[in-house]
Amino acid sequence: MTSSTPTAVGLYSIGIGGVDPEALLALAVEHEVPFLHLRGGPRGFDLARRDTATLDRWARCSQVSVPITVVTADLDLIDFARPGTPTYWRASAELNRLGHAASVLRAHAVRLLARHHLDQRQWADLTVPDLAARHGLTTLIELHEPAWFTDHSVDALVTHLERAPWLALLMDTAQVQQAWRRSEDPDNLAAQVSVLAPRTRVIHISDSDDHVPGAGYEIVAKTFGHLENDSPVEIAFEWTGADRSPQVCLDRYRRAVAWWHSRSEANL
Repeated sequence: MTSSTPTAVGLYSIGIGGVDPEALLALAVEHEVPFLHLRGGPRGFDLARRDTATLDRWARCSQVSVPITVVTADLDLIDFARPGTPTYWRASAELNRLGHAASVLRAHAVRLLARHHLDQRQWADLTVPDLAARHGLTTLIELHEPAWFTDHSVDALVTHLERAPWLALLMDTAQVQQAWRRSEDPDNLAAQVSVLAPRTRVIHISDSDDHVPGAGYEIVAKTFGHLENDSPVEIAFEWTGADRSPQVCLDRYRRAVAWWHSRSEANL
C-alpha cells in the first residue's frame, strides 16, 4: 500500500549564495527543509581542501539540524575515461578527497557531471573509483547532454551500471526537459527515462526561472509517481535563477515542493 505521507523534498545549496554550511543548515531548520545537498567542488564549498576540524564542525552542526545527504563534484565523467593520463589521475585523486570529506559529513553519495556523451571506446576505458568500497558512498552520474537519452546511449549506460554497482544516476528535470526539446522522438523519451528509473537514486527538480513545469518535468513526475517513504530515490530542489538570495530560493523551493506533491497525488 502506498503511503499517504508526502515525499520529503530537500534543497541543493547551489540556490543560496554567500552563506557557509552552518548558516545554510540553520536556514534549513528555520524553513523546515528536511535535508541538504551540498555543492562540494571548487565552485562551491571546496570540500576536498577543507581541513578535518572544519569538516567535523560542519558534521556536528548537521547532526543537530538536518542531514547533508549528497555532495556534488565539479568533475566530469569523461575524465575517468582517459586511463593512465594526468587528467585521470587528477580526477581520481580529487574524487577520493571529496569522498573522504563526504563521509565525514555523513553523506551517502557524491555526484559527478556527465557533460559529454561517451562513445564505445570511452565506455570501454571508463574506470570510476569505487567510493562504496573506500568510503561507503554511491557515486551518482548526472546526465547533462540530450544524447544520453537516446536508445543506444541508454542501453550502453545501463550495461555499464550493471557492471559497476557503486554507480547510480541523478535525474535532473532540466536535463530531461532539454532532451525533450531536442528529441526527434519526444514520445520515446518517457520510455528511456523509465528504463533508467531503477538505477536512479536522486532527482533534482530544477528551476532557472522558466523551466517549471514542462513536458520533461512531467515525464519525470509521471515516471517516479508517488514514492514510498522507504524509496531509495531522494528528491531535492535546485534553484539556478539569477537571484540566489535565501528569500527568493526558498520561495521557489516551496513552489517546487507543492508542484511535486500535486503531481505525485495525480499519479496515485
